[in-house]
Amino acid sequence: MKILQRLKDGANRATEKAQGAVEISKLNSQIADIEKDMELHFIEMGRVFYEGYSEEDMTLAEKEMLKHCKACDELQEEIEQLRARVAELKNEKLCKCGRTVALDANFCPACGRSLKGEAPVEARGESRKPQTASFEDEDYGETKIYREPIVKEEDDVEFELAFDREEVGAASERLYDFPGGKDWREPEDEEIFADERERRQAEELERERERQMELDQRIRFWKENNDGSAEAGAGQSQRDTVKCQICRADLPKGSKWCPRCGAEQI
Repeated sequence: MKILQRLKDGANRATEKAQGAVEISKLNSQIADIEKDMELHFIEMGRVFYEGYSEEDMTLAEKEMLKHCKACDELQEEIEQLRARVAELKNEKLCKCGRTVALDANFCPACGRSLKGEAPVEARGESRKPQTASFEDEDYGETKIYREPIVKEEDDVEFELAFDREEVGAASERLYDFPGGKDWREPEDEEIFADERERRQAEELERERERQMELDQRIRFWKENNDGSAEAGAGQSQRDTVKCQICRADLPKGSKWCPRCGAEQI
């Protein structure tokens, strides 16, 4: 039973990692689309500015440029929220300077900003709700391969107690010596029960095989999209690390401040 439970836990962990990789790729594609929209606003601002310059009257151009600037501010806010969500899925923090740091870091190694007590950034409702709805419609939500344990309610407990009492009564009847030495159980009933048990075992094996095939597909998908970059990143981080001059913690090479104690590196 312990081996089966470990297999189930490993399958659920692999499924969660695959789902996280899919969600990260979707968030990155959303960021790319928003950046394209910002580029269109930048182009429009340049056109309006040139028209005002040609007419030697920047009054109308200034109003139009302010509209585009406000639209770009809203798009930039959405990008920051999506990047914070990506960092959260990767178990990282996003500093205001744009640098991603480890989840347990207290200071940013790039700008030295304190990261203590910062609340996680929540995405805006109007920008995230339709994307979340499409995410659920495409069936990339939290799909569990195995059923979660069911919490028993008070009625279920009473039903099980009554069932146990019936089982005890049935067991006492089986121990009763019927007159004539005849057994009350008929051979045909035993054969029917055996056939039913074999059929259920076959169905359970078939369901387990289908679950394993689905799990293998998810693991292959996750490995194709993450294993190479993860191993390369791990090797690069091991090679490019230095020690803090104060607390001797491991720092990425080129860090100006220590993420743990906040000491400036000279």
